[in-house]
Amino acid sequence: MKLGKVLLQIYRRLLRWREYVPAVARAAKDLLGPETKVYVVGGAAEDRLTVASDVDVLIISPKVLKDPHEKLKVILDIRERAVDKYGLPWDYPIDVHLYRPEEFEEVKGLYGRMIEVRS
Repeated sequence: MKLGKVLLQIYRRLLRWREYVPAVARAAKDLLGPETKVYVVGGAAEDRLTVASDVDVLIISPKVLKDPHEKLKVILDIRERAVDKYGLPWDYPIDVHLYRPEEFEEVKGLYGRMIEVRS
C-alpha cells in the first residue's frame, strides 16, 4: 500500500473521534463516578486535526488523586476499560488529562474550545 493511502486511512480514522471518545467517557464514569465530566479539547475540538494528531481528552472528577503516579494508574485503568469493555481500539491515539475540579479551574484558560462528551 502506498504511503499516501496509509496516511489517508489514519486521518479518516482519527476523524471518527466522536465514535470512539464516548468509550473513554463511559470508562471514566465507571471508575470515577457519575459526577465525572469529560471533554475533548485541542485539534479535535477546534477542527484542526492532522494525520499526526492525537485526541486530547480531559477528565475532571473530585475522585482524582493529586499524586502523579496515581493519576497515571487511573489513566491506564480508564484506557484499559475503554478498550476491553467499550470497544475503543487499543491503538486509537488519545491523550488523557486528569484533573480535580480545583486543578482544572487553574488551567482551564489554557484550553480553547471544549466539547463535552456524554456517555
